Amino acid sequence: MDETYFDEAPAGNFETATLEITKELDVNELNSQNTVPVGADTAKKNRENETYTSSEVPSSKDLSNIPFKHIDIHSFFSDRNEVVDRALKDCQESLINEEEKDIIGSWLLTEISLWDIEKERLVILSKKAIYSIKYDFISLKILEYNRIPLLQIDTLVSGELVYPPSSLAPKRHMSGIRLMWNKGNPVPLTKKWNPFAKDIPWLTYASHPLFWYKGSEAEKARFNVEGLQSLIKDFLPSDCIIRNGLIIIENYFGVGALVHNRNGLGFYKIRGKVSF
Repeated sequence: MDETYFDEAPAGNFETATLEITKELDVNELNSQNTVPVGADTAKKNRENETYTSSEVPSSKDLSNIPFKHIDIHSFFSDRNEVVDRALKDCQESLINEEEKDIIGSWLLTEISLWDIEKERLVILSKKAIYSIKYDFISLKILEYNRIPLLQIDTLVSGELVYPPSSLAPKRHMSGIRLMWNKGNPVPLTKKWNPFAKDIPWLTYASHPLFWYKGSEAEKARFNVEGLQSLIKDFLPSDCIIRNGLIIIENYFGVGALVHNRNGLGFYKIRGKVSF
């Protein structure tokens, strides 16, 4: 049998080739160790983005719960330290007689008129009556007030403040309460279409704008309409109707009300060089 002979390659070239193969193997191993599957890498990035987004940007649900998004809370005179407490004390000493000294609760709320006009009002609840007070937070004095005996109230409605379906007014995204003493009778047209009528047989309240910007629950309670809602129910007549439902504000295209409310004209605020 013929023997086959292989020519030996030069020693130097063989060693060089071996080193190059070894380097390639090392690089491939390193790449395989550092390589992350595409799906896992994408999931990791998504989790990081979600974490960053949740910590930096509020969700749309949170934003929709704030009806007053573009206000300067420090422009409100009622935001100053102890101003509200002083005003409530002044009202209690001036308006409430000895028979009603047992105060159930007191708040600074937003009263909404028949014509959808927002007004800043101090509200004091006693065992016999509820007081709605217009108070001048600049000169610190009572301007006018309305006292409603609790025995007159026949209906309490709690729920979302809404406009009629055909209204062009933007949604409020607010809840409130309505106290009524009209025995279910409609308001006469002479009052309903009179923007200066004051003897409307109901009161509609919502939380004060400062409620959404106070930090602690104790601070928020002073401006929260739910406090009034929870307390007044226990002091209404036994035949009073208490129900949850939509509170309809009949504003179909009230430009005046929209301008008034948008600029907070019903609240005592600092407005540039003028305060009112």
